Amino acid sequence: MSKLPYLIALVLSLSFVSCENDITTSEVPSIVENTFKSKFVQAKNVEWEFANETYEASFEVDNVDHDALLDSSGNLLKHKRRIDGTAVPQGIRAFLAQNHPKGKWDDAEYIVDGNSKYFQIELEGFFTDTKLVLDSSGKELSNIKYWN
Repeated sequence: MSKLPYLIALVLSLSFVSCENDITTSEVPSIVENTFKSKFVQAKNVEWEFANETYEASFEVDNVDHDALLDSSGNLLKHKRRIDGTAVPQGIRAFLAQNHPKGKWDDAEYIVDGNSKYFQIELEGFFTDTKLVLDSSGKELSNIKYWN
């Protein structure tokens, strides 16, 4: 008997799992939505998720991807925006050249988390990717979890 039907069923069920936290704008509390709109006036293509008592908005500003994390009281917890290679600080580029000379990276993000500001870099691997959290000088911040 062919395993193909089981494989198809598995793939389809996994695709539904990835969307289970998506919510509509009407499901976002007004205090959360109002804070978001006041902080990100030019946000376009906003999509919301709810998980672990926090609301995550994925959106674009001037064709640049952003994400914002807010609590149920409307407090902005953290914000990230995608940056291109020219915006990555020299300290990080030097760190990558020295410690990951063959590492090819395509995802770089700048994150503001309260008073903390840092960067995330994803290095492409053959089987797995390496995710790094760094300050602007290129120092790894192992105490901060990578924000997917």
